Amino acid sequence: MALLDVIIFVLSSLGAVLPSLKEKAELARIGRYYATESMLVLNPATGRYDADATPSTGKDTLFEHYSRLVAGEATVERSAHSVF
Repeated sequence: MALLDVIIFVLSSLGAVLPSLKEKAELARIGRYYATESMLVLNPATGRYDADATPSTGKDTLFEHYSRLVAGEATVERSAHSVF
């Protein structure tokens, strides 16, 4: 997390000169949030995060997605969302 904090600080500081870096700093802030916050449902009865109680959608797993990427069966279209 310290590395992300440094990246955010540097990009935010340089964003005063280069506005495009300000946008990259915001993407880094979003990444930091998702890296540190649990995406699981908190079970109030146990006080613990519960993967079974967390709703999910879709059928693809990350492993299956990467397998399709490696095999050339899928591509990732990031367009405006590309970091670099």
